[in-house]
Amino acid sequence: MTELHDRRLTAVRAVMAQVASETALHALNRDRLDRFKSALLELAGQPELFSEGDYPSPTKSQVAKTYLLAESANQGPALYLISILPLGPSPIHDHGTFAIIAGLEGYEHNTLYARSNSETGPGKATLRICDEQILGPCDALALMPQDIHHIDNQHTLPTRHLHLYGTAFEHQTGRLEFDLAAGLAKRITTPKVPVDRSRQVT
Repeated sequence: MTELHDRRLTAVRAVMAQVASETALHALNRDRLDRFKSALLELAGQPELFSEGDYPSPTKSQVAKTYLLAESANQGPALYLISILPLGPSPIHDHGTFAIIAGLEGYEHNTLYARSNSETGPGKATLRICDEQILGPCDALALMPQDIHHIDNQHTLPTRHLHLYGTAFEHQTGRLEFDLAAGLAKRITTPKVPVDRSRQVT
C-alpha cells in the first residue's frame, strides 16, 4: 500500500467513525449536522487524496460517476465521491436522510426551497425559493432529511464533490421529488444512481 492510500484510509475512517458514533448516541439536529459538515470540509481540504487518476471523471456517455468511498453496516451513513459533467438542473428533491456535499473541484449551483409548513410527504407541494449557493472547492452544504434542493452544473469543467448521506443511495426509499409547475410531490422508492464500488476505501 502507498502512503497516499494510507492517508486516504485514515482520513475517511475518521469521518465515518465520527458520524457513526454521534448518530448512534444522539438524535440528528442542525448543530450535529454542522459538526459532520466540518469533518467533511476537512476531508475535502485534502484533494490530493481523491485525484483524477484514482477517481476518473465520467465519459460523455456516462455523464456522471458515483464512487462509493465508505459505507456503514445496517443501512447507515455512506460517503461518495461524485463527478458530474456539465448539464442542466436536476429534479427538485429531498433525500429523506441527512445529506452533506463538500466541494473538491468545479462549481455547482444549488437552489434551496422551503415547503409550506402544513404539507408533508407526497401530494400537494407548495414551494418557494429560500436560498441559493454556488458550491465550489472547500465549500459545503448541509441538508436535513426534509430539506429540498436541486443542483445545476452548467460550467465547463466536471464537478468533483464529496457526498455524505445518512443512508446509502440504494436505501433512500423515503426520497421525494417535486414538480414545481404542478405543485406536487411524489415518492421515489428506488433512486436510480449507478454506484461504482471498485474504488471503495473502507
